[in-house]
Amino acid sequence: MTEEHLKRQPIIYISYSWIDEFDQAQNRWGRAPDPRVRELADRLRDDGVDVRLDVYFLRGLHGFSQPQPKPGDPQDPWLAWSAQQIAESDSVLLYCTPDYAHSDPAHRRYTGEWSDWSQLDERTRIAQQHDVPARWWDWHAINRESVDRPQKVIPIGLGHYHRDQMTPITHGASYIDLATEAGYDALLLRILHVWHERVPRQGIFISYAHKDDDYWLQTLRKHLSWLERKHRVEIWSDQSIQPGEKWRSSIQAALHRAKVAVLLVSPDFLNSDFIANSELPKMLQAAESDGMTIFWVPVRPSSYRHSPISEFQSAHTPEKPLSSLPAPEQDQAFVAIAEKLAATLGLVER
Repeated sequence: MTEEHLKRQPIIYISYSWIDEFDQAQNRWGRAPDPRVRELADRLRDDGVDVRLDVYFLRGLHGFSQPQPKPGDPQDPWLAWSAQQIAESDSVLLYCTPDYAHSDPAHRRYTGEWSDWSQLDERTRIAQQHDVPARWWDWHAINRESVDRPQKVIPIGLGHYHRDQMTPITHGASYIDLATEAGYDALLLRILHVWHERVPRQGIFISYAHKDDDYWLQTLRKHLSWLERKHRVEIWSDQSIQPGEKWRSSIQAALHRAKVAVLLVSPDFLNSDFIANSELPKMLQAAESDGMTIFWVPVRPSSYRHSPISEFQSAHTPEKPLSSLPAPEQDQAFVAIAEKLAATLGLVER
């Protein structure tokens, strides 16, 4: 596994229309970023997605900075920036509104002429760059990218699909309504599916209860160390979070990458609100529809039968949890667990 993969998250770009807003300080109307798009972008970042949004670059957020002109390049740096972000992204979200589907209010005379403009040569387009809506440049770059990867284009919006809010570049892509929580979950899953076409799941995510003695976590890691050294498998737990990182988004990003989720199950594990409400639902959803394998280990006697994990085969017999075994037998159990994990990752024969 490469270092690049260990640090990667799905990259998305959001193309949208700014809205009319009254500026109290200037006592006049002007154009401003749509706050609904910023809210969506912030939520996706919290869920482990690397969002590229113009506001982040405009205001220097999340380590981004404004694009600068290149010597000798006549193209507006923001237009070049958007084309670069679209090319580098795994998915492009089109925030569909009637305003977005047509042209800026100041440029109504261009409505319906995008197709003709997009056929112009690059020099002519650049010569007209300040005379046409900026989003046409988004559409041109998105249209070019979608030739080889149409699944990269994801139209989204608030409310049911309506043709008046669809752009000429959606190519029949399936629209996602974000008005409900189910719609947001569907969007996140679609982003992951598109990403995993290019970056398959790899590595191990370890979920455990902090109230448990970390003996179980550390012992498991020792028995998995040969996978790290020999096969460069990422073995992730929340102890991998570095100072300054946001813990929630770091956990979500690791869950998106992992091929196998190892659950160290105990009464404290089952009693953890964070595990029950945040980690476990994500893992179960990924196991159902996004290629993750649930691999649970009974470390102490627990009421696992009343948990969703009971539907999955355990990596060690629950009738003999690891805490009930003498030390030599615990080591033997961990050796067997490590071999099963390696087989699940396709690193040794079953």
